Amino acid sequence: MNKTSKVLGLALAMGLVTTPLVFAKYAEGPVSGGGSITGKVSFKGAQPAPKEFKLGGFPQPEFCGKVDSKDGIRMRQDVRVSGGGLGDVVVYIEKIESGKPFKTIEAKIVSDGCRFLVAEGEGPSRAVTVVVNAKKTGKKSIIKVKNLDADPSDPKTAGGVLHNPHGYDVKGVITKTTFNKPLPKLNQEITIKVKKTWFKKTDSFLKIECDQHNYMNVWALPVRNPYYAVVNDDGTFSIGDVPPGKYQLKAFHQELGFKTADITVAGGAAATANFEFAAK
Repeated sequence: MNKTSKVLGLALAMGLVTTPLVFAKYAEGPVSGGGSITGKVSFKGAQPAPKEFKLGGFPQPEFCGKVDSKDGIRMRQDVRVSGGGLGDVVVYIEKIESGKPFKTIEAKIVSDGCRFLVAEGEGPSRAVTVVVNAKKTGKKSIIKVKNLDADPSDPKTAGGVLHNPHGYDVKGVITKTTFNKPLPKLNQEITIKVKKTWFKKTDSFLKIECDQHNYMNVWALPVRNPYYAVVNDDGTFSIGDVPPGKYQLKAFHQELGFKTADITVAGGAAATANFEFAAK
């Protein structure tokens, strides 16, 4: 027996070498006797002031200053509160073995008035959406970004205001580029495939920012199953057809982070889970 074989044999005997754990992907099928999860995401305290950006430091300040701006200052309300409810939150079950069908997700984003927004009609939030975690699910997911900006008064941008969607995989203070593509023409649309190399870490998410106008941001949460909901403006949400069981429910807000709650769903019954965020 050679030296390598001896070392391997000793390691096996001591339990130092283990078989890698393989986690089964989400299994789709009919749900019998499913329950539901409803609740509300609240914000403690008054709504924080919007973030401010001096438009003079970026291209096309006059054109971009036509919306959400005053006296050359772009104001972006990242924490939106209505009646104590917090908007722009995704509530989701992170891990569940099986349940209702999980459709391929197409996230649609537009640039409109030098703002990256979730396309109209794609959900209750214009600031946050979801994509599929391709690594954890093996499913396909794409992101489409369409340029709706052009300035007819300026010959240089009459055919389109140049935006540069830059995607980042964000985990805490760590960011990693996922894609970076120019979008110079009016009504031009680019398509980005979500790759398996993205979102390797728990509690990571996607930020899309314009390299030309850094105040243009939109966010997406990578999901592993269909049990999620983007909350309404008042913070309320509902997730249906949940198989009976015990789950860890999470709430994500791009500015305020993640919250977790344990919940038990009984067959045919409605379970309630509420979350409360506060300013950092």
